[in-house]
Amino acid sequence: MKKSYLTNVILLLLIIGLYWFINYQPVQVESHRLSTLLAKQVHDIKIQRYKRDDIVLHKEGQQWHIKQPIQASANTTRVNLILDLLSSHSQGQLNLDSKLSLQQYDLDPAKITLQINDQQFEFGNTEPLSKYRYILYDNIIHLLNDTVAPLLNANAASFINNRLFSEELNITRLSLPALDNQQVHSAFLSIKLIDGHWKTQGDTLSTDQLTSLVTAWQNAYAMQVLPLTADKIQHAIGQDITVEFSNQTTVTLLLQFNHQTMSLIDAKKKLKYQFPLSVTEQLFPIKDSAN
Repeated sequence: MKKSYLTNVILLLLIIGLYWFINYQPVQVESHRLSTLLAKQVHDIKIQRYKRDDIVLHKEGQQWHIKQPIQASANTTRVNLILDLLSSHSQGQLNLDSKLSLQQYDLDPAKITLQINDQQFEFGNTEPLSKYRYILYDNIIHLLNDTVAPLLNANAASFINNRLFSEELNITRLSLPALDNQQVHSAFLSIKLIDGHWKTQGDTLSTDQLTSLVTAWQNAYAMQVLPLTADKIQHAIGQDITVEFSNQTTVTLLLQFNHQTMSLIDAKKKLKYQFPLSVTEQLFPIKDSAN
């Protein structure tokens, strides 16, 4: 009798234990963002690198601009990747005290300091095992899974917006050379928006061809953008291209070719937009295909 009773008790305990195991929900530990500052609240970013030029970015309206060491429209995607740091989650913390040496974390001096509005983040080296980076913020050393440091180490030109024209600008007229298959300027073409339709003299291109051509210019995106000195711009040789927009502004570009790339120089912005040669047939009427 006692044996049967003991067996029933054991079975009951096993059932209770199994029920608890199946229905157990682990306690969720609340995880906090590194910073309470939201990306949409940010208007100023400053990147300071040891013995290198500072990079300063400023937001005007919805557009980011590089203010230092060059002046140009900034790549919004790169800026947003930097701002992801604000919502990162710390994997561990070390409180600063008199016994803690910043040098052992490569934080004295920090090789990179990132200032977002009035908040400062100093980047040290990485923890050997986890590869998390030591980041000093608000008098606490945080261990973070860092994806930002490579962006901050890049040169200022890497932050330039690769888009040739702003999305807010709508082309109304294009004046550009028609090319032959050897990229020789064989003729000059003027395309104009008239009553909602693209027109050109001579009817050498169909309406669909003209629309595709203008759309390609409207959305042109360079593979690389390089800042130019005034001296290089002054001595640049090429073919002029004129683009007019619906806001009555006009941009003049200088077309250049080499054996690897096609380039468009915007002298006013002091920028050189480089494209692969493969996009030439999208941006220019080619003589063989036009006839």
